[in-house]
Amino acid sequence: MARPGYPTDAIIALTYHCDARCQMCNIWQIKPQEFLTVDDYAKVPSTLKDINISGGEAFMRTDIIDIVKVIHQKTNSPRMVVSTNGFRTKQIIDSMEELRKTIPNIGIGVSIDGIGEVHNRIRGIKDAYDRSLETLRQLNEREFTNVRIAFTALNDNVDEMRKVYDLAESMGFQFTTAVAQNSDIYFSTQANDTVQAGDLADALGYVIRKELLSYHPKRWLRAYFEQGTLVFNQENRRILKCSAGIDFFYLAPEGIVYPCLTIPSQMGDLRGNSFEQVWESEQADTVRREIDGCEKCWMICTARTALKRNMPSALSWIVKEKVRNHLKN
Repeated sequence: MARPGYPTDAIIALTYHCDARCQMCNIWQIKPQEFLTVDDYAKVPSTLKDINISGGEAFMRTDIIDIVKVIHQKTNSPRMVVSTNGFRTKQIIDSMEELRKTIPNIGIGVSIDGIGEVHNRIRGIKDAYDRSLETLRQLNEREFTNVRIAFTALNDNVDEMRKVYDLAESMGFQFTTAVAQNSDIYFSTQANDTVQAGDLADALGYVIRKELLSYHPKRWLRAYFEQGTLVFNQENRRILKCSAGIDFFYLAPEGIVYPCLTIPSQMGDLRGNSFEQVWESEQADTVRREIDGCEKCWMICTARTALKRNMPSALSWIVKEKVRNHLKN
């Protein structure tokens, strides 16, 4: 196959350490832990435009500020979002305040999987909701504008999606959602079940309608992504072809580069190698051939790049659905 260009999107996990014990994720049980230094993160390609800094719990890295800054400098001011469970309020707020001095639009996503005790149960921590909500409140008070509430749908909480969406709206924050996925290399579980189709359709139908009725094109595209979530959950197929290992990669804390979060095929090791050596290697090309046409997941990390390649299809769906929803209202 023809050698691809360099990727534009990435999830970079800083650590597998985590202070949550979530129903849908056992990442905190993964060993080994982080090995990459701040200098190692300067190896990421300058072509990156969208970067999710994640974990585990990313704020458990004491050098997170230095890591985010060096990635930002190397990649020429990309869109960056740090994902967190929101438990460590003071550390999170202090770090974000420091980061926005040099990265004014630094984003943050805080996980909320239900209101009150539902979130506590899903996250496995008795005061999880209060701690996460306090972080959101302080972000609001300090006028951070690039904030999103991230909801992970399970059979146990899918009926909470509307409430969490309304919470995000009431605080002026963005809302993102995904169905819990399985992965040996990231979530460290194969126990997540398909969400009941009718329940998910009801919950996502509400979100899709609200997003389409907004005046923000970014929210219209999120509605299209959620339509893809419905299709994948019901039919186990993607509405757009995956480009993992071409437009996107996942960098694990120990330095291994994977094509995405769910495929355990290693493209190479960043320790002792440049990113170029990894990306252009025969090993990476072999992985690309093996996963071509993969239908293993539907997540925003690989859907976003596929959407960019297929914008006419997305816009056609958006126009049709916006007209239908406006007429219905």
